[in-house]
Amino acid sequence: MHHHSVPASGDLILLFVASALGSAHCVGMCGPYVALCAAKITPGRSSKPQRVVLRLLFNLGRLATYMTIGALAGAFGQIILAAGARLGLKGAVALLAGSSAVLFGLALVGWVGDPARLLLHSGFDVLVRDGVRGALRRPPYVAGLLLGALQGFLPCALVYGAASRAAMAGSAPAGLVTMLVFGLGTVPAIFALSSLSPDLIRRLKAWRWAGLFIAAVGVLLILRGLASFGIIPHSPWW
Repeated sequence: MHHHSVPASGDLILLFVASALGSAHCVGMCGPYVALCAAKITPGRSSKPQRVVLRLLFNLGRLATYMTIGALAGAFGQIILAAGARLGLKGAVALLAGSSAVLFGLALVGWVGDPARLLLHSGFDVLVRDGVRGALRRPPYVAGLLLGALQGFLPCALVYGAASRAAMAGSAPAGLVTMLVFGLGTVPAIFALSSLSPDLIRRLKAWRWAGLFIAAVGVLLILRGLASFGIIPHSPWW
């Protein structure tokens, strides 16, 4: 039973590093959205403290969405894990989650197409745009919180790779904590967006390294699945 989830000392550290490196990806992909939101909700002559509060609220909204995704993924994963254990297929669940994380990681590196973009062709972007329009009609501070929450739902291989790990956390609370760890790693870049040069962001390409770390999390999950089937021995890492 102690192999129910991958130890936090292993893959959650990798996940946090991936999210920190992937911050450049967040800025590069979501930068126009964040800049537009900031321009719309920041009062014309707002003070620096007001702008800081708006940024904090925006990030709190994002974290709330990530934690919600984590709780849902953890709850769903708990059901699947229980069913898999009853059927003797618990290892298959780990293999599926690990393969998903590897796929999303490789998409960040640029070696495969980004499967998260499929949502953009399903009408999901229309829902987000409608949500943005509604949020912008709210008072600035409420709008900042809502717009941040909406950004958390934008299709992103980095987020979905982390959610694959959250599904293996074993419960809704554990999935929530997994995505909180992930979300905290992305906060610095989004918070400092206005001071970063777009050219610098493009030169960094740190999201490629983030993809490798997400893929590493996936490999650990795959190894755990193989160990569950007795193909390889168990390890403190899996």
